[in-house]
Amino acid sequence: MTTVTPRQAPITVTLAAVVFLLAGLQAVLRMYDGLGGAGGVVVALIAAVIYLAIAFGLWKGNKIAWILAIIGGALALLSVFSGEWLSSVTGLVLLVLLLLPQSRQWFNRS
Repeated sequence: MTTVTPRQAPITVTLAAVVFLLAGLQAVLRMYDGLGGAGGVVVALIAAVIYLAIAFGLWKGNKIAWILAIIGGALALLSVFSGEWLSSVTGLVLLVLLLLPQSRQWFNRS
């Protein structure tokens, strides 16, 4: 009997998933702060679900999650124009982590 060992995500993908997990948790905390009234709570809830789904998808090797994470990283990188340096640095780090060869192999596997 042969046992199949599950593949483990590369550290670069795991780090990117952790960044999205933290973003999702931050959105949940914003929801409890009640910023912006009921509309703000709904937006924070939707953002939390999206961030957490992307984090889980990255960890599992889902190609759609990888594409959404790259789009999210690029949008965060553009926040440099609004003066939000931390978001732009985070976006740059995400793009680097997700576009490294070992990350690309994780998402291009059959």
